[in-house]
Amino acid sequence: MTERQPYLLLFISFLLALLIWLLPVRGELAFWRPPMLLLLTIYWLFMEIRYIGVMFAWFLGLFVDLMFGQVLGQHALAMSLAVYLVITQRQRLGHFSLPFQCLFVGAVVLVYQIVLLSVRLAATDFAGSSPLLYPVLASVALWPLLWLGLHKLQRFVS
Repeated sequence: MTERQPYLLLFISFLLALLIWLLPVRGELAFWRPPMLLLLTIYWLFMEIRYIGVMFAWFLGLFVDLMFGQVLGQHALAMSLAVYLVITQRQRLGHFSLPFQCLFVGAVVLVYQIVLLSVRLAATDFAGSSPLLYPVLASVALWPLLWLGLHKLQRFVS
């Protein structure tokens, strides 16, 4: 890729992920919504670690908090912790097959969900039920499609 192409592809992919995350979903399907921005951040950490890091995840999480009007810093903390886990295990993950990557992504999304729920419980009088595993299962199911689709797109652009 040329010097500008990764930035353009990163920007377009994050913009599309944000638009997908903002689409309204009704009823029970809303519980199954995977954290698209986190999944995309994990993918770009695998492919182009030079452009994404913990600070990027922190600011992306703050942006999500501001957009959804939630406790300021909860997505930032959860996303930066999840990205830190991916960065520390990145060298090993490159040798994993796609099913093992799916399991790792599921574990990272589970950590993300636990941090979000913990902050929500500590900061507000949250009494509702928040299914913890539905977004994890949706992320595990979506990861191969995201990985293969973006990998082909990245090869096509370069």
